[in-house]
Amino acid sequence: MRRKSFRQGTIMLVAFLLALALPLTTPAPALAQGAGVEVKEHPIPPGTDVFDLNLGQTKAFSRSKNFEVVGHSYFKIPERTQFAKDNGLGCGFNTPRVHNGIALLGGYNSPPTCFGIVIADVSDPRDMKVLSFIPCKVGTRCNYLRWNTARNILVFGNSRNADNPNQPPAGTPTNSGWSFWDISDPAHPVELSHFPILPNGTTHGMEIDDRYLYGCGQTAGVGTVRRDELQIIDYNNPSAPAQLSSLHIQGQRGMEIFAPGDQKNPNGTNQIISCHEITFHKDRLYISYRDAGLVVVDVADRSNPRIIGRLDYVPPFNGGGLGAAHTSAPVVVDPDGHPSLVVHTDEIFDCPPGFGRIIDISDLQNPQVLAGDRPASLQALSSYRLPHIDDAFDFDTGQFVCRPGQQSIHLPWFDFRSPSLVYQAWYDQGVRVWDISNPFLPREVGFYLSPKYASPGRVDRHTREVFQDPDTGLIYVTDGNGGGLTVLRWTGAIPPRPPIPGAR
Repeated sequence: MRRKSFRQGTIMLVAFLLALALPLTTPAPALAQGAGVEVKEHPIPPGTDVFDLNLGQTKAFSRSKNFEVVGHSYFKIPERTQFAKDNGLGCGFNTPRVHNGIALLGGYNSPPTCFGIVIADVSDPRDMKVLSFIPCKVGTRCNYLRWNTARNILVFGNSRNADNPNQPPAGTPTNSGWSFWDISDPAHPVELSHFPILPNGTTHGMEIDDRYLYGCGQTAGVGTVRRDELQIIDYNNPSAPAQLSSLHIQGQRGMEIFAPGDQKNPNGTNQIISCHEITFHKDRLYISYRDAGLVVVDVADRSNPRIIGRLDYVPPFNGGGLGAAHTSAPVVVDPDGHPSLVVHTDEIFDCPPGFGRIIDISDLQNPQVLAGDRPASLQALSSYRLPHIDDAFDFDTGQFVCRPGQQSIHLPWFDFRSPSLVYQAWYDQGVRVWDISNPFLPREVGFYLSPKYASPGRVDRHTREVFQDPDTGLIYVTDGNGGGLTVLRWTGAIPPRPPIPGAR
């Protein structure tokens, strides 16, 4: 009996000690909603070439929550630059698009690895094969592309870029502009036409529908054009595209003067007013216009686009050296209706870096939405951020404290199964996944950090864009540093409902 009591007492003592220790051993509570978590890097053994990993190593050296890695390729193609070859890098990519097992991948230029479009068979993500390569125009980069899958037409922009090793003769401008290709046979693409813009001009983000290209570019034939503006180009006949119209912010052309709110940042530097990224839905464009903010444009009449809403938040915020707004993605709940919410990101490389906002645009059709050149009824409901990079502040110096490398948010992508699930590319912070079922309290529900493909001279990864193939559900993630393409599968929950309304 005494031995049994001793045993019971020992068990109770151990249980008591474990209870005391429990607070020290349980995981820390999750951060508040709207805030993402800090993820520790996976250490890579010394001597391991991060640009020469097999799939097993790629999985082992990744960090993830609610993701499965199903494929990866560096795309070490012969058309890479000498810089990429000398350093053992693959292709850096920007935009991915995938349809019927074929991928279109826009090469990236910083670091200079690939100046062209790679067309690849990705039907087996473990064994992706290059089918063809389309070079950018001489002296340009061609990072941004779209695919009209119904007509098998590839459209991409060619933008002046000094890092392309293939430059025009001295004194000859670049043939910047929009290229149209027939990719009915992905192994043998055929150029249909090239629509030139301002010589030595720039292009950037774009969107297409079945007939029209909506692009950010410098329009030719209008004299001085300060940075990119909206161009609407009819490619009904892709062999002879024609510009229908353009739209710009006052101050972008000729002798125009910027409106007072578009001139200076609070820190005294000049604002960057430039069309950057475009999203199209139901005869409206949602344009991220850098320091001009979110600009909503009615294009029911393609020959006469008109601004119907704008949220300009610079100032009071500073826009940074490249300007603020990167992507304005409408939250499409009803494909036949206009959205009431926009997921909006800032690409800011200054300190502190850019983060995301959710904006209520439900009052957009109110005739009072424009007050002078400012909207009266657009409002930000919430932000979603990574406090360890966005909110570190030193009260002794009165300055934000920022990590080296590119820590900004970048381009969001919605899961086709739920408008409440957002895959967010975040440069060095990888892919972050957010549940926005409650847009006032967005919640981080997953992440994927690739092995740190830090190319020479860099300390950070370069996660650029995410695209989900609606036919397979697979997610394609591009790396800009020469890390190629990673294929993922989301294994987390799918939010069952769309976001609740913003306006009440």
